[in-house]
Amino acid sequence: MKKQTMAIGLRDKNTGVHIIHPISSFILSWRWRTREYNTKRKHATNIVKFLNYLLQDKKHKIKSLADLDILTGTEYLNSLTNDHRKRDTITDAARTLTSFYVWLSQNDCLPNVGDNYIESKKKKNPHNDRTYYETLFNPILPQRTRSNRKHLLPVKYIPLLLEISIIFAHPIALGLYLQIFGGLRAGEVVNLKRTQFRKRLNSADFLLNIKEQQFRTDIKDSSGSNYVKKIRKQQILQIKDWGYILFKDHVEFYKDIDINGTGALFINRDGLPMSGKSYSQYFYKVKDKFLKFLMDYGTVEDKVIATDLRLADWGTHIGRGTFTNLIAEEIENPAELMFLRGDSDLLSSLPYLAKTERVRKKVEDRVNHMHTDYIPRLINRENEIE
Repeated sequence: MKKQTMAIGLRDKNTGVHIIHPISSFILSWRWRTREYNTKRKHATNIVKFLNYLLQDKKHKIKSLADLDILTGTEYLNSLTNDHRKRDTITDAARTLTSFYVWLSQNDCLPNVGDNYIESKKKKNPHNDRTYYETLFNPILPQRTRSNRKHLLPVKYIPLLLEISIIFAHPIALGLYLQIFGGLRAGEVVNLKRTQFRKRLNSADFLLNIKEQQFRTDIKDSSGSNYVKKIRKQQILQIKDWGYILFKDHVEFYKDIDINGTGALFINRDGLPMSGKSYSQYFYKVKDKFLKFLMDYGTVEDKVIATDLRLADWGTHIGRGTFTNLIAEEIENPAELMFLRGDSDLLSSLPYLAKTERVRKKVEDRVNHMHTDYIPRLINRENEIE
C-alpha cells in the first residue's frame, strides 16, 4: 500500500540536492505522526516558511534554534500581517509555531523561553479532557473581513445541477451526487475505487470506505486537492434511486478506459485516475452552465439567485455544505450530525447509525417537493443501463 508523508529538508543551491533535516522529527515523530498527509503538509509548510524567514532575517541574526525567543515568533507573524495575509492564515501559522516552540522546549532546545511561561499556556479541553496550548505569541492581526464564500446551494436547484452535470460534465456527475448527498470532499471523491461501493443491508444507502489511495503520485499537489482529509466509513443517502442509477451508469461508461488498472472510480480523458484539479475544472464548467441556465430561462427569483451566486466565491466545497444543510434540520443532536458528515470517530457514532434511515427519508421528502421543472429527466436512464 502506498503511503505519503511529509518531511522538512535542506536544498544545496549549487547542486540542487535535497537532504532531510533532523527537524523533521517535529512532523514525523511527535503529535503529527499519526495524522493524515494533509495535516502533516500544512504544519511542515508553516514551519518551512518560518525557517526561511529566519534565514533571510537580518535583524535578529538567528544562528541556531536555541537563539529563538517569543519576540522572534511574534515579529514573524507580524511580517505576515504586513504582507497582507489573511487573518486565518496568520492564526493558523501561530498555532503551528506554538506547537513548534513547545516541541523545542520539551527537547531542551529553547533556553530563551522559560518553561513556566510555556506551561502557563497549557489548558484542558472541557469537552474531551485533552490538553492544548494557547498561543505563545501576541501578533497584530488584520481586521476580520466578511467572507463572500457560499457554503450551500438552495435545495430546489440540486436536481438541475445534477442534470446539467450529466449533460456537460458526465465524468463527475456521480461525484457531485456523492458530495451533495454524502458530504464528500473533492479529494475524497477522486480517491475512490469502484469496489468501495457497498449497499447497507437495511437500506438502499451506500456505505463507502474512505481511504487514501495515492493514484496520482506523478502529480505534485500543493493544494491538497488529491488527498483524503479523514479516513472513515461514510454513508451516502440514496435519494429517489438517483445514486444507484448514476453509479451504474458511471461504471458501465468508464469501466474500459482505466488504462493502468488502478480500479479508480473517476478516470480522466487520458484513461488515468482523475486528479482533484481536473475534478474542479469539470465542476466549474457545470457551475458556469448552471448559472447561465438560470439567467436565460429562470424566473425573476431564479435570476436574482443566479446573480448572487455569480458574485459569490464557491467551488466544489458547496456540495459538502449543501449536504450539511440538508441533514441539519432533521437531526436530533450534534453527535448525529458529526457522524453523518464523517467528522467523528466511527465507533463513537455507532449508536446513531440506525437513526440515519429517518434522516434519509425526510431528505427524500424534501426533494420530492422541489419544482417538477427541475427534476433531472436524464437521470432516469436505468432501462438503458440494464
